[in-house]
Amino acid sequence: MKKLLFLISIVAISCQSPYGSVTTTDQKSKIVEELFKNVSDENIDYLKEVFSDEMEFVDSKGNTLNKEGFIAGVENIFGLFDNIQFEEADADAEGSEIETTAYENGIIWTNIWNTFSATGKYTGQQVSFPFHISYKWKGNQIIKEVQFFDSSTFENEMNAKQSALGTAEDLVFNLELQIRRGVSKATLDSFLERIGKYIRLNEPMTSPYGYFKSEKSRLVTLIERYPSSTEALQHVVDFENGPFFDEFNSIFEFKRVEIIGNPSAEFRKKADTYGADYRPLIGGWIK
Repeated sequence: MKKLLFLISIVAISCQSPYGSVTTTDQKSKIVEELFKNVSDENIDYLKEVFSDEMEFVDSKGNTLNKEGFIAGVENIFGLFDNIQFEEADADAEGSEIETTAYENGIIWTNIWNTFSATGKYTGQQVSFPFHISYKWKGNQIIKEVQFFDSSTFENEMNAKQSALGTAEDLVFNLELQIRRGVSKATLDSFLERIGKYIRLNEPMTSPYGYFKSEKSRLVTLIERYPSSTEALQHVVDFENGPFFDEFNSIFEFKRVEIIGNPSAEFRKKADTYGADYRPLIGGWIK
């Protein structure tokens, strides 16, 4: 009985003293509403006023930016899309909404869930995806923005832009290897399992990384991709000085090394030691 009375008391206190209060018509909610109207109009000046010089931006992958980097990122979005649109937030709790929560400790957050719609300037594609963003306030300025959505739409359009302008930094290795005589299937399978696990754990920027064997011969194609020459060069250096270099060369013989993309001069110097054949991008895209 005492435990029951204690629980009832806790519930009663909780009902009388909520930790935070939620509103949809407050000044901060209206500021966020105006913010997105200005994004649709591609007016960067309003954003510069609303966001604090001390702001921190955090994307869905945990990457952070300061105000300068954040503003540059928004301007980049303006350069990637036409006809940027958002749905109307009408506070009926049925669709897109903006709401502000003021907590008893003085911290205030505004949340928006909505849909981004636009037309890609380089792909020509009409895109639309849902998003959720949270804003933390200091006075009437936003001190922190945290995004919770898949940013692949922005990344795809950026890739298309880089391909169109010939500035894509991605590199793809297309390596033709031959399995040396005397190497058994068990030896090959064991090696590929171990090196695959090693690359996954130690080189998260290497993706894809795949070995493809001919059904008619002992030829194997190894395909690797890196976001830039920096990561590609680091992979080669780590490979040459790592635990699998000697074993790799005891199993495979290099037959052809193709470097697909636009490598840096520093990377070329290293790749030349493998007799690399360079294939720069002349059309289309590589991711």
